[in-house]
Amino acid sequence: MPPSALWEKSEVSALKRAVRAVDEAMEKQARWTAIAKHLNTGRSKRECFDKYRELKDIRAEAKRQAADSEASAAAAAEPVPVAEEVAAVKENMEPEPEVPKEKVAAEVKEVEKPEPEPEPEPVKEPEPEVKEEEPEKEPVKESEVKVKAEEPEKADDDDAPVEIPELEPKPEPEPEPEPAAADDDSDVDDSFDPSYPPTTAPLSLDSAVGLRALVFGPEAANSFPPSWTKQGFFFTSEDDLKFGLIQTDGGPCGAIAAVQAFVLRQMLFGSAETPAALSGDDWKNPGKGDQKKAVCTALAHIIWNCATSLVGEGEGFGKVKKQRAAHVCVPSDKAVLTDKKKLKPDGATELMSVTTCYNYDDVFATLKENLAAFTKKSGAGVIGMAYSCLLSRGLEQVKADMDENFGMTPKLIGNHGYANQEFVNLFLTGMATSNLFDGQKKFSDDTGSSGDEIVMRGIAGQGDVGFLTLFEAYKSLEVGPNLKAPKTPVWVVCSESHYSTLFALDPKLNEVAEDATGSTTVYYYDPLGQQDEEIKLTLDWDKGKDIDLDDVGDENDLTPPLDKVVRTKWGKVDVDWNGAEKIL
Repeated sequence: MPPSALWEKSEVSALKRAVRAVDEAMEKQARWTAIAKHLNTGRSKRECFDKYRELKDIRAEAKRQAADSEASAAAAAEPVPVAEEVAAVKENMEPEPEVPKEKVAAEVKEVEKPEPEPEPEPVKEPEPEVKEEEPEKEPVKESEVKVKAEEPEKADDDDAPVEIPELEPKPEPEPEPEPAAADDDSDVDDSFDPSYPPTTAPLSLDSAVGLRALVFGPEAANSFPPSWTKQGFFFTSEDDLKFGLIQTDGGPCGAIAAVQAFVLRQMLFGSAETPAALSGDDWKNPGKGDQKKAVCTALAHIIWNCATSLVGEGEGFGKVKKQRAAHVCVPSDKAVLTDKKKLKPDGATELMSVTTCYNYDDVFATLKENLAAFTKKSGAGVIGMAYSCLLSRGLEQVKADMDENFGMTPKLIGNHGYANQEFVNLFLTGMATSNLFDGQKKFSDDTGSSGDEIVMRGIAGQGDVGFLTLFEAYKSLEVGPNLKAPKTPVWVVCSESHYSTLFALDPKLNEVAEDATGSTTVYYYDPLGQQDEEIKLTLDWDKGKDIDLDDVGDENDLTPPLDKVVRTKWGKVDVDWNGAEKIL
């Protein structure tokens, strides 16, 4: 094993204390991440692990050298009768000069004092222990032995076997606690290495409690309704609509519509991860293989985007890219968390195992291997996806994304089990911000007397897919260009407390101005509406030139809400439903 980079003696002592302090029962990758963070010197978990192995090897070598020295001394020396030995001591006789190695052996023994028995073999290390029987080597130098004995604090404990739990270190100031998702390193990027292999472990109790508190807010006793716990990502069997996912009950429409948007993006235009799109009208009736590929790509893109999305505060909002590990929460049929006193079962959270991935390919492969768990009609696939996004973004970062709301952190699921805007934004952009305008806005006391200032966060960059809402037609809020004009012409639509999708086949449609002329075509799909026919809308600027955009109508207005949503993007357009039943 190549030697580690130069370590200060104080770092070595701190590393030994960190190894003893961090629970050895943790999953190995997570444990070494925690050790590196506990060390708090900028060392990566790989550096810490390599240095630890180096120290173990040096220690084992010193023990072997000591044993060899003792054996050689015993073989070279003639037995001395006890009576003569006592007499020699009384006369202050000098010891035998022919055996200088005894001094080295004695010093090694002195270093080994704290260890009452031979060092147990480590259980969790990737490299096997060097066998005890080795060819005789040169004696260890006195200077090398002394380095191990000269620790600045608690010399006896510092050289004790670092994996033995009963050797407690001297209490040290604890670093800031991990986020509630303590079984992952989603908020730590200093040791990130995309070559790390994926690891799988049950969702920890701390993470489960933290997730539930973030989703439901102070009412953490709340749990997911059946509309969430029995909802997966599965497709309709209706002809010409087989691109569409099905929602069985009201509630998780925000999550399903967001995934539907990325499924359409993949089928119609391809993606950087999977460039191939479906040709011609194949997108209307994709085969089972194309459906699986599209939904797997959509889920992987959303999760990976949460792990790699932007951070930053103030002028740097959305300008700092922070790499984290991605976490795929896979629901199973059997509970992995069984402590009902600390975690009330909800039919989903207790079923989750977490696979930690350090690159997109491993995220995709994990989802592909476990896709049936996400697409099961009455399974917990939607909750598994929601938890994957939250852990990949990091629970503390999600809290930082959201507006403070006068000191109260918003919950992600609101009344009637509906996903709040923060949850939808997390799926669409990888950031759980609370607003739809571009960038951030600051509001302060107009009189300047209080000095109070409220910062509201919106969308940091152009979305891969977009978002349109009826609330903008009513002048209640603003959707900025980042979501109104996304990279691909696919939008999640919020109308009448429900989320659905709108899309176009022409990628240039985003460039069309509100005062354009002529006509174009867009398609509408609602996963919850039990849609059984294609809804194809013709938008005509020439026919709509006299429309008053400020007239939003009243309770007796029979203008379809979707028409009003469309006009927030394309201005004065007449909307022709082409014979399909209008949705009022």
